[in-house]
Amino acid sequence: YGIPFECVELVRRYFTLYYGLTFPSIPDAFDMFSSINSLIHINTNQVILLETVNSQNVDDLRVGDIIFWKRNRANNNYGHVAIVVRSLKGKVAIAQQNMPNLVEEYNASDIIRAMNRKNSHFLGIKRLPRFIPIPSQIPIEKK
Repeated sequence: YGIPFECVELVRRYFTLYYGLTFPSIPDAFDMFSSINSLIHINTNQVILLETVNSQNVDDLRVGDIIFWKRNRANNNYGHVAIVVRSLKGKVAIAQQNMPNLVEEYNASDIIRAMNRKNSHFLGIKRLPRFIPIPSQIPIEKK
């Protein structure tokens, strides 16, 4: 699919596996937020436009939401991207690459509050339109 083991590639593989969608190669997560505004169906070439939800305007999190972080030293100035893979009863599970916990569950309101802070580390969210069906949610195993 592209570059292995990078956060952008994890998002590409998730969308290919669960939705049959992909996007053009992109150098890093920060650039992905500013330049990827649609996904392409791998069989039909149909273009699916993404909604952009900027940081400080987040009011919910949905399965399939692509969450973007700003560039900083901790992410080698590439930014960071992750995907919401489960949302249930006020909890969300976020899958991400290059982190100690690859899938971690959070209180949704805590994440939303962090995104909406004035000095937030988040860039925002790219999200599929509501007419795209949500695939089966990925089960989270408790350790």
